[in-house]
Amino acid sequence: MSSTTDHGDYHQRVAQVREHLGLSQDRMARQLGLSLRAYANYERGERAVPVELLRAIYEQFSVDPVWLMTGDGNMILDRDVHYRLDQKTLDSVLLAVARIEQRLDVPLDAKKKARLIGLLYEQCQLLGESAEQILKDSRISRLAR
Repeated sequence: MSSTTDHGDYHQRVAQVREHLGLSQDRMARQLGLSLRAYANYERGERAVPVELLRAIYEQFSVDPVWLMTGDGNMILDRDVHYRLDQKTLDSVLLAVARIEQRLDVPLDAKKKARLIGLLYEQCQLLGESAEQILKDSRISRLAR
């Protein structure tokens, strides 16, 4: 059993990333292929964050490893460089938004529809899930209403 050691405050930035993404500790741990206990230990600073975890957070969520370790720069790297347009994901998102609009009394105005498409597409890219799976999230359902 390890005691809390000063590993800098980067463990707090690990928690900040998770909160920024709106994920629970359990969901974040699963996305990174970790047990909840192991992930929680990193957030609490009870374990030093290994290079493998830095790489996984970068690859999964485009988080700048330098920012994660030092706090310098921006949390999220330029997504235009990291992600390319995925037509299959975009098609899935457009179908999901069309189904949302069918349930509405009044169609979404262009600006709101574009924001919803962008949000869903981004979440699909970040979380590696389908638009339908993401739409099951209660926060997204409330937003869509």
